[in-house]
Amino acid sequence: MAEPVLQAVPPGGPDNIAKAEKLARKKRLALLTLLLACACFIGLTIYDPNHHNPWVGLFVAMSEAAMVGGLADWFAIVALFRHPLGLKIPHTAIIPRSKDKIARNLADFICDHFLGKDHVLDKIREFDPANRLAKQCASPETSAKIADLVVKFALRLMYLLDSAELQEFVRATTREKLCDMDVGRLSARFLTILTQDGRHHEMVDSLLNDIADFTNSDETRNMLADKIAGELWSVLRWVNLDKAVADNITEKVAAGLRELIQDLADNKDHELRLKFENKIPAFIDRLNTDPALRARLDQFRDRMLENQELSDYIGHIWRKALDWIKQDFANPQSEIRRAIMGASHNIGSKLDADPDMKDWLNRWIMETVDPYIDEYREKIRSFLMERVKAWSADELTAQLELAMGSDLQSIRLNGTLVGALIGGVLFGVMQFIGWVVVAGQATAQ
Repeated sequence: MAEPVLQAVPPGGPDNIAKAEKLARKKRLALLTLLLACACFIGLTIYDPNHHNPWVGLFVAMSEAAMVGGLADWFAIVALFRHPLGLKIPHTAIIPRSKDKIARNLADFICDHFLGKDHVLDKIREFDPANRLAKQCASPETSAKIADLVVKFALRLMYLLDSAELQEFVRATTREKLCDMDVGRLSARFLTILTQDGRHHEMVDSLLNDIADFTNSDETRNMLADKIAGELWSVLRWVNLDKAVADNITEKVAAGLRELIQDLADNKDHELRLKFENKIPAFIDRLNTDPALRARLDQFRDRMLENQELSDYIGHIWRKALDWIKQDFANPQSEIRRAIMGASHNIGSKLDADPDMKDWLNRWIMETVDPYIDEYREKIRSFLMERVKAWSADELTAQLELAMGSDLQSIRLNGTLVGALIGGVLFGVMQFIGWVVVAGQATAQ
């Protein structure tokens, strides 16, 4: 009887090698056990052909049943993977012949029993991602790991951003795109969005209030007074007005300017504001239609792009920022790392203390995942089927034999041992029946 040979195994690294070695050991053990039963049967039969010695009969019966059990299990197991002894017996080499069916059934089993919508959603609900996220983010250990991870990848990103090749590529690409940009239409679109539904009022109010606050400070008043007084004094001195009069007039001019700005900020119906706002639609229309204005904007854009000093200044700021970030990352007391840890801990603590937010986050996750389960389950089903079908019959057989062949060889070993035990029990039963029959005949006589 030839022992089946394991087919060539697709590359799988040390795991496949270890599985193959374990499978070979189990095969040798099962084969040696079967050969031991055969040797016992042949040897005892030669020693006592008629089995007059009951012990010989017992061991012959056990070895005979062991051979039957071992051979039957060997045939059944080999028939799963290939034709026993190369004989194309019906219903053998089941796995190679059923490769496509196995692929389909395996994909259906995984997708229907593990990736069903209810199963996935129940598992997500049981997992409680919001609560786990809160606990993990609030944990100092996790916050440190998050910070370390961000710093690790950010540092690599910094070196990438600092490379001359990338900077030149970005500079050239950006310049090309900016040169094609229609500044006039873009500005018109921006102003249209800004003024739509009166959105610009809040920004104008804020700007005017800031200017009013600025002009109301002692420092600014003194600066305005000095500037205005200098101009007025040069005129008033010709009409013999002393400096005190000039300073008084200056203070009134500065106060009037402050009042005007504050009035513009407080009164949306102010005449100057209305004139300004009435000019905006016309200016937007000019940005879209006036070739001269559009040309001046394009010329301004081109001058900005061609200004080497501006380009060098932006590059200098960029390099200084990158240098600071890299120096901070290299510092054991990194400010960025501490900020990330603090943010993680703060988010986790606040989320953990807010049950409503956790419920909302869990619902959002469930609602987000729900529509994709059916779509991706079918994609996974197709992937599994295509992957298994892509294997040759020998590859699939080898992989499955590696995966469960060791346990199947244990079944062979157990079949031989259990067969021997059953053979012994049956021999004992037969001896008992024979003894009962003989005893009954003797009693009848």
